[in-house]
Amino acid sequence: MNEEIDEYDIYHQDFTTVSEWEVFIARVEEILNDWRLSKSTVPKPAKEYTKKWIGKTEEILFQGTKFVLSYHALEPVKNVEIPEETDDKSIIRELHNSLWDSTTCFMDDVDGSPFPVSAWYGLRRYIMLCSNIPLVEGNLIKLIMSTVNIAFANVDCGVPLFVKIREHWQHTYLGFYEDSEHKVSFDTIHLKRISNQCSHLSGLVSLFKSKISSPVALDAVLVSAKFSYELKDLDAFVWKKTTNSNEFLSIEGFDVKKLIELPFGSEKNPIHSVSLNAIWPRFRESAMVESSTFSEIDAIMAPTWTITLKMRDNFNCQLSELINKVMDLLDNSNLLMDTLGLSKSLGIINPLHKITEAPITISKLVKAAIGQGRNNRTDFKGPIADDLLMPLLYYIFPDAVEDDEFSYPQQLEVEFKQADGEQRLCSYVKTSPEGGLVWRLSVTAARLYDAGGLTYLAHLWYEFAQELQYRWEHRILVPG
Repeated sequence: MNEEIDEYDIYHQDFTTVSEWEVFIARVEEILNDWRLSKSTVPKPAKEYTKKWIGKTEEILFQGTKFVLSYHALEPVKNVEIPEETDDKSIIRELHNSLWDSTTCFMDDVDGSPFPVSAWYGLRRYIMLCSNIPLVEGNLIKLIMSTVNIAFANVDCGVPLFVKIREHWQHTYLGFYEDSEHKVSFDTIHLKRISNQCSHLSGLVSLFKSKISSPVALDAVLVSAKFSYELKDLDAFVWKKTTNSNEFLSIEGFDVKKLIELPFGSEKNPIHSVSLNAIWPRFRESAMVESSTFSEIDAIMAPTWTITLKMRDNFNCQLSELINKVMDLLDNSNLLMDTLGLSKSLGIINPLHKITEAPITISKLVKAAIGQGRNNRTDFKGPIADDLLMPLLYYIFPDAVEDDEFSYPQQLEVEFKQADGEQRLCSYVKTSPEGGLVWRLSVTAARLYDAGGLTYLAHLWYEFAQELQYRWEHRILVPG
C-alpha cells in the first residue's frame, strides 16, 4: 500500500509574486515614462541653451536604501527654432559632438550642474541615480547597473543615464547610452596612484583598444589631449588696491573729476588660481608619439590655448561696500536736526517750524531770484566749510551762478532697451540720466558720506532741501 502524502507538506513556489528587485525596475520605468524621456517623446536638441539647469527628482526605496533618481537639463533659449530632425540619429549626433566639444573645457570649473558629468562629457541633459549611502560593494553595484539597463531598454530612453558609485567625495560614476546601432559607455575610475601604462599616450591607446576587444582590426584612434598648468596661492603676488583720494574736500581747488570718481576695485586679489590650458582638440594616434621614454607633445605647439580664472568665493569690492553703506541709511532713524545739532543750537522746540522758514539757500545768486532775495540768515555752521559747500552746491545747481562751469548737458540721455522691435524705457532699474540733478546729488552724497560720515551727508541734504523749498515757494524752475 502506497504511503499517503499530506498535500500540505508539499512546498509550492508562487512565481506570480513580484520581487523587490522587479518592483525597483518597474518604479524606475514608471518615473522615466512620467518624465517623457523615451526617444519618441524626449525634447529634441535645441540650437542654443541658457546657463540655467532645470531638474526633476524622485525618491525610490530598495533594500532599505533610499535612492534619488534625478533628471537634469539645460534650459533652451526661448523663441529659437528647434531643428526639424526627429530621428534617433540626432540624439547620438548631439552626444558625439558634445564629447568633442568638452575636450576644450575638460576638468575646468563647474558649469552650474549638480554633478560634474555634464562638464566632463559635454552633456546638456542626463539622468542620475544616487544613493544616500556610498555604493562600494561590487555585487550591489552590478545589481543596480543591471536594473537601470533593463529599465532603460524597456522605456527606450533617449537620455544618458548615470549611477553614482564609491564614496561620494570621489565623484565616480558609471553611465551609458544606447540605441539600435550604438552604445556609449561613460565610465570613470578613481586611482590612488597612476600606473606607468596610463602615464603616456601609447599606453592609454593600447589600454583603450584592449577594453574594446574587437575581433577585427580597428581604425586609428582619434585622441584629444589637454595640458593644464595651474598657478595657485596668488596672495604671494603684490595686489595694488585702487584707492580714491578725498582731494575734492580740499578748499583750495575744487575738482569735479575727483568728486565723481567712485571707489572701484577689490580690496584684495579676487583671483584664486589661474590655469593655462594647451589643447589638441582632435588628432590621430599616429600623428604624435609619446611613450615612457620619448615624447613629441610640446605645449608650445598646441593649436589652441585657453586661460581659466577661478575667482574666490567671497571678496569685498569697494563700490559694493559704498552702496551697502548708503543703503544702510534706510534703517537709520536719527533725525536730521539731531545729527546736525540744530535742535540745540537754534533753540528749536518743534523742527517743523524751521522747515517752513528755509533760511539758507544759494538761490540768492540766481538772477531770477535777485529781487526776491532774503536777508534773514542764521548763525548755523555745519561740518562742511562754506568755501567747500558752495562749489558742491554749484555743481548740483549750476544755474545758481552766472558763470555756470558745471552746466547740465544740453540733452540728458535715458537708457532704453530693445523689445519686440520697439524701444522701451528701462523702468526695471531705478536710475537717472548721467549728469542730471538726481545723478549729481547721488554721487555727491555717496562721496561725502564715505569721506566725512553721516554729518557731512546730513549737512548736504539740509542745504539741498532748503534750496528746493526756496525754488518751490518762488516758482523757480529746477533744471536737470
